[in-house]
Amino acid sequence: MTGRRRGSFRGRLLVALAGVSTAGTAVVVVVVLGLTRATAQRAALDELVDKAGVLKEVDQTRLQGNLLQIRRLLDVERVGLLVISPTGSLEPRRAERGDGSTASTSRARSEVVPLPAGLEPGDLDLEALRSGSLQSGSRGSLVYVAQPLEPTENGAVPVAVAATTVSAAPLGRLGPYLLIGVVVSLAFAAIVATLLSRRLTRPISAMELAARSIARGDFTTRVGEHDDADDELASLARAMDGMARELEDARGRERAFLLNISHDLRTPLTSIRGYAEAIAEGAVDGAASRERAAQVILGESKRLERLVADLLDLARLDARQFSLDPQVIDVSAAVAGVAEGFRPAAAEAGLRVEIDVPPSAPALADPERLGQVVANLIENAWKYAETTVSVSVRTFETKVEIAVADDGPGIEPDDMPRIFERLYTSRDAPGRKVGTG
Repeated sequence: MTGRRRGSFRGRLLVALAGVSTAGTAVVVVVVLGLTRATAQRAALDELVDKAGVLKEVDQTRLQGNLLQIRRLLDVERVGLLVISPTGSLEPRRAERGDGSTASTSRARSEVVPLPAGLEPGDLDLEALRSGSLQSGSRGSLVYVAQPLEPTENGAVPVAVAATTVSAAPLGRLGPYLLIGVVVSLAFAAIVATLLSRRLTRPISAMELAARSIARGDFTTRVGEHDDADDELASLARAMDGMARELEDARGRERAFLLNISHDLRTPLTSIRGYAEAIAEGAVDGAASRERAAQVILGESKRLERLVADLLDLARLDARQFSLDPQVIDVSAAVAGVAEGFRPAAAEAGLRVEIDVPPSAPALADPERLGQVVANLIENAWKYAETTVSVSVRTFETKVEIAVADDGPGIEPDDMPRIFERLYTSRDAPGRKVGTG
């Protein structure tokens, strides 16, 4: 059962960045609206307080009970009038006509002026009002002010209460501009999120393509440098390129190793085949000759066994290079044995192999590796010789010199810098088809 497929990293990153930008813009808008609303309420409340101060400056006898006069002075439609009794409780207040006369009908006597809609007596501090303190406050979108007037003859305190509602759209003319700013901000945030997600994911996409190519075996693939990559992504790209180079070098070493083994396998096989054919054809006469042939075949077989062991080491990844087993050996015997192995094949090709070695030449060396080196030199000389291949050993105080020469055309000056290149063969020099280089 497969899980729910997730979107691409670029898409999810784009959505995340856009979401964060949108949330940030929404928070800013909410804060601006809240501050604007609070500012509008504060301004409306200050205006009511200023208007309520006018009531203290006029003749109080004109205001007591005259709601119409109070409403005109405050220039506010929502006005109420309360009376606080000497005991601190609210008592009914009869409304009076605009000319100051009190209504004498029972209906007028029973009429009580209520508080502005939205306010309750519990919103006011009656004791503070009775002592003459002005009160102001807000309930939601409603702001109000309560202004005590001059006490009456019996000690009751009239209180004028004015209220107004702050508009539900406190931004006023600023609203359209704020809306335009929000739209522009969101559009800009979307553009920035798109560019940023593309900047972050471009090197990741390049690394994904490089990884797929390396997985297919193309170790020459490189991510390369990206100018828009951040430090961490650039470091990751360099690390991947380093890994690809290591893999490429490892493959090159393994390929060179196999080529070397394949090349070195030909030489002992040539010697074994030459002596085997000579024995089969009866060309080896005498016990000494047969013994020499057997020794050559035995020695070359051991070299083959060593080379096969190298291949097994590579297959087990135990070694990536040739192993060495240095010991004190007789260089003369080792070189002569290798050279003898070429006699049958050389005779078939019409060549002579001349061997000139001292009776003994001791040195510290790996006999089988030394045989590989000498065999490669003889094989190369055999390829270009016209009549003779000479193999010699010379001893000095602290060293032993091995020389392999032929009477072929020699090495061209232009080829001299390349003589140690792996498996290099001059295209201009004619020669026998022997080996690969």
